[in-house]
Amino acid sequence: MEVSINRSDTAPRALIQVSKVTKQYRMGDVEVHALRGVSFNIDKGGIIALMGPSGSGKSTLLNLIGALDVPTGGSLFVRDMDLAKLNRDEQSTFRNTTIGFVFQNFNLVPVLTTIENVMLPAQLGRQHLGESLHERAKVLLEKVGLGKQIHQRVNRLSGGQMQRVAIARALINKPPIILADEPTANLDHDTADTVLTVLKELCSSEGATVVVATHDSHVLSYCHRIIRLMDGKLLSDDIKE
Repeated sequence: MEVSINRSDTAPRALIQVSKVTKQYRMGDVEVHALRGVSFNIDKGGIIALMGPSGSGKSTLLNLIGALDVPTGGSLFVRDMDLAKLNRDEQSTFRNTTIGFVFQNFNLVPVLTTIENVMLPAQLGRQHLGESLHERAKVLLEKVGLGKQIHQRVNRLSGGQMQRVAIARALINKPPIILADEPTANLDHDTADTVLTVLKELCSSEGATVVVATHDSHVLSYCHRIIRLMDGKLLSDDIKE
């Protein structure tokens, strides 16, 4: 069931709208300005890179788009929803129905099998997918090349295999948006290529838009748009030909 709360009749039709967003927080006595008035729109489709070094604000932006945090200032709409106006329960529902997360460290449950890990978000969110949950998880694992490992515990998989399980898990609820935070940081070059190819092909077939935070220039060859950040500010926003 889709979240249908706090929609704005005047909000633009972009899938994601970030408008003059700021984010400050305190570390001890120091006030950190993670984002300084960042603005951009993202329409449906493709893979968009948030590119920048550590501390540039890219992971902060992912957290805001995924409703894991709220802006200090400005506005952020996803699918016409003002995320700043969601309460905790609404944030949880939004994340479960709209966002799929792929993390740098995989965040899998090591004692569970691959298929149990993939099914977990739908089970926790009590999603009704209109098909067998087990069958959908199995199909997703086959698409990421792990059809023979569906009953294997993930702690026995390689790093690349675990990241492919994480991609399948991110897609189990059929979310329109995938947020990937440094998804290749712990992988070697060849394994990273395999994971990025799987991510691109699977998200295309599923109709999901991918926003990936990275400092790795190699990732950019898989992206159609590159939003560069530095010190919490937007440096450039380029669409590749």
